[in-house]
Parts: sequence; structure tokens; C-alpha cells
Amino acid sequence: MNPPQADLELLLRYLEGRVSTGERAVVVEMLRTDATARAFVRTVSEHAVQVADLERTAASRAEALNAGAPRALKEKNPEPILRPDFRRWMPRVLIAAGVLFLIALALGLRPNGRTGQVRVARATGLSRYFGSQGALENARMAGLAGITIGAGDTLETRSCDAWIDLKLRDGTMVTLGGNSTLRLLNGDSGRQQFELSRGSLWVNPSSGTRGERVQVQTPALQVEVKGAQFDVQTSPTESIVRLNEGSGQVTRNLDGGTVTLAKGQQASSSLRRNVPLAASAQPAPIDFWACNFGTVPEVILGRWLPSTPGERARLGAEPLLWPISQRDSIMLYAAALAAWKSSEHPVVLHADSKLQFRGRTEREHTVRFGFSAQKIRGVFAGKFEIDVPAASLGKAGETWEVELSLADFRPLYPQLAATPEGLELTDVYALTVRDDAGLELNHIELRPAK
Repeated sequence: MNPPQADLELLLRYLEGRVSTGERAVVVEMLRTDATARAFVRTVSEHAVQVADLERTAASRAEALNAGAPRALKEKNPEPILRPDFRRWMPRVLIAAGVLFLIALALGLRPNGRTGQVRVARATGLSRYFGSQGALENARMAGLAGITIGAGDTLETRSCDAWIDLKLRDGTMVTLGGNSTLRLLNGDSGRQQFELSRGSLWVNPSSGTRGERVQVQTPALQVEVKGAQFDVQTSPTESIVRLNEGSGQVTRNLDGGTVTLAKGQQASSSLRRNVPLAASAQPAPIDFWACNFGTVPEVILGRWLPSTPGERARLGAEPLLWPISQRDSIMLYAAALAAWKSSEHPVVLHADSKLQFRGRTEREHTVRFGFSAQKIRGVFAGKFEIDVPAASLGKAGETWEVELSLADFRPLYPQLAATPEGLELTDVYALTVRDDAGLELNHIELRPAK
């Protein structure tokens, strides 16, 4: 991916020798730690060398022609052809190359020729960016941060612990949760449109402003608000919208029916059931939750396995390629479930609550357990994980049961929430790293402390 525009300008001034001592230190650190910055400098330098070579070749040819010209012509035109000073031309060459690079960057990141409206403020975990012109970029951690995206571009978070923060022109923050797909649509004046085909989305307007109008479309409904805080959870067939601040309008895709939501209300729609769209109060949170595998809950990652005499429903882990650099990748084998699909009530977490998993592995292996959370009637609050060694799970091939205190889970993003206390559960997952251990789950349960 490409460095932000401010960094590009700083790098160009560095190449021209127009930076202060403090700025020079910043550039040195940037070149040491940022591969994209190094690639940019290399590209500009290569362009500069190519242009300089062309100038040098032209000058040499002119000099040769001057040397071989007839004496009469030389006497008639006594002024020699001067050899250019390439050191004098080099800053101009660098500026020209940089301008061309910035133009190409702008065209590549704003494929419709429109001024960028949405900027990736932060990206964590494994993400993927599809440009509207067919460009594909895989990114790990901060690889997407700083780019500007336009209509037709698609963002995809491809892992349980991935999420992306988008910043709109007025400062509104839009957070895309893990295992989600979001596409930017053509918006009219004063309105930003998104298509959320799967996963989770949180919209949080900038404080002190009314905020621009935001519309989110899902397979089952669409919601439009202005200056309101809300979240959307969707699968290919079912969607739920919860409005936490302000007001908004929800429209059902099936028949165009609409309903207005006020603070503290929600609305849902399913393509499986022809139930009229209605606004209802968000139910009170509960602190006990059990995922009933027998009702085939919404699967984020994993595949359903044939039943056995002892287990009616089993969810097996699926492979997920995880790039750790531009050249190297590792494999994850993960299974994940959405909590919102298994409970009509928000599931509140306490630091002393217990999360219980039952399952098995075909081969002995450390298993990583995790969950995502959001603030109650609020925004995304991060992810929490813990590794359980094979010795604590029992023999391979036999069913194990592990009970974990939420206080023992480590926060992946402590700047969002250092502990799970008072947060709402959004999804739960388990995985193995590098090796396919034949991981499968058949029961997940959350219980408050006794």
C-alpha cells in the first residue's frame, strides 16, 4: 500500500534536501520501519535516474553531432553545445517524478475520479481491499491505514481479530468488525452510502457536529441516519439494527416497509420469515448465554460436521491463510459463531464470568480461544484471547471441556477496553495456529460467577 499524502510530501522534501534536522530524523525512522516508505523512495529515485539517463544520452548525442559538423557550419554557429549540469536538474527531476507518482496514487485510490470521502484511519488483523477497477491488496495490521477509498471499493476483514476504522469527511467514525464485508456505494451530496453484505458495523458521529447522513444497506434491510450512533449485524439472510443515540429510518428490502427508530430501539428483518418490520425497545442485557448447536446458529467461520452417537451437532475449523509479511504466510484453522444470532438479549460480560468450551482435537495442539465485544448500546470495544496448551485439554481424540475466566483473557486492543467488564459479547471463536489439529466445537456457554 502507499504512504499517506503528508508522508509522501515529507519524503519528497527529504529527497530534495529541504528538511529540518527534526524532519530528517522522522524520515530516517520512517525508512527504517516502513517498507512502503522505502518502496516509494526507491520508485522516485529510479524515475529520477531514468530521466537523468535520457538527458545524458541526449546531451552526448548533441555533443557528438557538434564535434562532427563541417568547419563552415561551426564558424557560422560558433557557440558550442553546453553539457548540462545534472546536479542542478536532479531536484526538478525528483519533483516531476513525485508529482507523477502522486497523480497515479490519486487515480488508483479514487477510481471514479471523485474527491476521496472515506479514509482508513486504522486497520488491524487480516484485511483485504478490492479496488473498483479490479485491484486487490491483502494487508496485515496497519497495511491499509491512511488510504482513501471511493465508490465501488470493497473492504473485507478476513479474521476473527480483524477490524477497520473508517473516517468520514465530517469526522464520523465507521468501524467494520471481524469477518465482515463492506462496499462503498455512490453517495449523493451530504450522504455516504455503504453496503454491508455480512458481519458487523458500528457508526459513531463526531461529537459537536450534526454529522453527515449515512445509509447502510444489508441483504435484508437498509438504515439511514444523520448524526446518530447505531450498529448493524447481518448475515446473508438476517439483519438487526440497534439505535443507541439519535434517530433513524429503517426500510425492509422485501416490501419497502419503513419504520422510524428512536434512541434505545431496534428493528430486525429476515428473508426467511415474512414478519412486518417494527420498532421495539432494545431488551435488557443478560449475563448467561449458551449457544444451542442443535438450532444451527449463524456460523462466521467453520463447517458443520456429520453428527455422531454422542454429539448431534459439531462445528469443525476451516483453514484461513494469514499473511505475516509480503512473502510469508501461515495457516490458521478457526471456528467462530455470532452471539447476536443465538440470543434475543444483549449478553453482558463480567471479569469474573466463565466461558466454557467443549470440543475435541484429532491431534494434540495448543488451542487459542477468543471473543469480540462492544460497549453496551455503544461502539466496538475490541477482542480478547487466551492460549490453552494441549496438556490442559486432555488426550487427542477425546472430548474435552475447558472453563476459562474472562479475567484471564488478554485484550488485543487495550486502548479500546482493558477488561471485558460491562461489555457486550458479539462473537466467540477458537483456532489453532499453523497446524490443522482437527479442531471441532460442540458447545459454548457463558456463565456469571457463582
